[in-house]
Amino acid sequence: MERECLTILLRGAQPVIICPARSINNMRINKEYKKSLKDGRLLFLSTFEENQQRISAKTSHYRNLFVAAMSAVIFVAHAGPASKTETFCKEIIFWQKPFYTFESDYNKKLIKMGARPVSMDNVSGWAKLFAAYDE
Repeated sequence: MERECLTILLRGAQPVIICPARSINNMRINKEYKKSLKDGRLLFLSTFEENQQRISAKTSHYRNLFVAAMSAVIFVAHAGPASKTETFCKEIIFWQKPFYTFESDYNKKLIKMGARPVSMDNVSGWAKLFAAYDE
């Protein structure tokens, strides 16, 4: 799902940041990323040392915390009960950043924790909502 979203984003004109859960030293760049890199719309950013070449659950968790900390708004589509994503959401909810999720019975627990529900019917409204945080 993430790769498909990235492909769609790279077709647009907005800037995109990719944060791998490993070092970016010696990382191979996919050919579909090269145009966006050349156009200055794509940035690879990592907090990991040069020797951290393998992705792990631990590095993924730290990467996710880094991205959330750098974000003005946090959106989590879904977090299964007792999942790592739910644990992550419990950590970031205390940051008091705007935190959103889909309005759904599946996300009742996230909403109870403090995530603001957004409706699938108003996707265009999200862009306006999130753009307000860029100003």
